[in-house]
Amino acid sequence: MYGAMMKGYVDNNLPEKAIDLFNEVENPDDVHMLLLFNSCAHLKTKEALDLVKKISKQIPKSFYSNPRLLTSLLDALLKCGDVAHAEALFYSSKEIVLPIY
Repeated sequence: MYGAMMKGYVDNNLPEKAIDLFNEVENPDDVHMLLLFNSCAHLKTKEALDLVKKISKQIPKSFYSNPRLLTSLLDALLKCGDVAHAEALFYSSKEIVLPIY
């Protein structure tokens, strides 16, 4: 249910509400994180970038094999202005997946 509401907020240009809802999720999965990164990409603020960095450090390594999540993370980093971090993540990915290209 949280994912559906978060997606609705993102789709209706309410990324702040999606982020607030993400903060209520006890054990976020890859879908919740993907939606969070999309929300942060919409905001393009330093605060959003700080949140992206914080959450990306907490992501289980297994989530990095999800091409949609990785692409969403890269998109958020780039749109929030951290090109260097996005490039480092892109080039350090063990599995180069087609959607990233």
